Amino acid sequence: MSRFFGTAALLLILLSITAMGQDSETLLFGSLQTMFFNQKSNVTLSAPLSTGAMNISEERSTFAVQQMDLFLRKDIGESFSAFVDLEFQLNYSSNNRWGSMSLQEAWLNYEPTDAFSVKVGMLYPAFNNLNEVKNRLALLPYVFRPGVYERLLSSLYMSENFVPEHAFVQISGAVPVEQFFFDYAAYVGNAESSYISYSDSYGSPVNDLDTKFEFLSGVDPNSFDVKLFGGRLGLRSRTENFKAGFSLTHDYDNLNDTTQFPQMYTGPRAPLIGDASRVRLGADLSGRIGPVNFESEVIKVLYDHEPAERRDIELDLLFYYTMLGYHVTDRLFLYGSYEGGNSTFDEKWKRNTVTAGASYRISAAVAAKAQYITYRQFRDEALRLDEVVIKFVFLGFSIVL
Repeated sequence: MSRFFGTAALLLILLSITAMGQDSETLLFGSLQTMFFNQKSNVTLSAPLSTGAMNISEERSTFAVQQMDLFLRKDIGESFSAFVDLEFQLNYSSNNRWGSMSLQEAWLNYEPTDAFSVKVGMLYPAFNNLNEVKNRLALLPYVFRPGVYERLLSSLYMSENFVPEHAFVQISGAVPVEQFFFDYAAYVGNAESSYISYSDSYGSPVNDLDTKFEFLSGVDPNSFDVKLFGGRLGLRSRTENFKAGFSLTHDYDNLNDTTQFPQMYTGPRAPLIGDASRVRLGADLSGRIGPVNFESEVIKVLYDHEPAERRDIELDLLFYYTMLGYHVTDRLFLYGSYEGGNSTFDEKWKRNTVTAGASYRISAAVAAKAQYITYRQFRDEALRLDEVVIKFVFLGFSIVL
């Protein structure tokens, strides 16, 4: 019942904002991406199961509303603006407990000039090329975004290990330098989400510091030195045909948090506890040459944790992707991409993804998309043991609301 009233209240708020928008010029818009996908999976084990089988295969198909985002934007005077992103995933229904609903962005921006702006609130911080625009599905050719940026795979990839998901204060700007803009950004935010207090089944706040901590859920009870600090420096052509940058963040990985790990997990991170200092290094390069688009990123995550060093456990992570696309016409875009990196649980586990796709713009507001993906995760590539192979076929529509 509480879910029903919460959703109903939210809808009333949105409707009232829409009505007020006629007078105060609050804009309500959004994006919607629907999809059909077929998935075929095969797992090859190095040791037989109790049933004697070494291979497990399965296939599934489904229709879904992959993601819908409702955006609210309001210009306040000449220098201020506000923005809200409310995200719905996978046929969201509170009644049926399908999918999820979450507030992804809500910020106030002060921008007296292009060279200086300050955002305050919950926001996607500047990190590499895709992080700030990963929820603008109508602007992207993908059905499924590159692994660590795909919202539906955030738990599988443990995306927060690779990218800073939210900041709360960001200073940024674009300084013109001849035919280019010099982009800069610096930001600070809460510690990673596993540190944030949450409500248990009885409604009492729970966190890692003190089970008797009496405060509201959804807050970070840690000291300031555990918070997220980061920034990006970049160079961008005035024609927007070239963009490159370097990103850096520092925060801590909560190794006390085991909610994301398999119940019987015995990998390298199993004996580790405490706060592991974490540095994310990112580099991005993207642009367009005639009808050809290119886009690439690399993320290296470095850990400094004495208990891991004593046990000779490698925690560092790697993710990279590159995409090459071709505009056959103004409406039709074809592309291929490759992703690689190592797994979250064990440095010896590798993974790679090969993608081929197409996006056809039916109108200014509607695009049809198709994408084929082969995902591999393996321990020993030569012996092809402990290997997971998943093949996806995606068909979908991206719609500007």
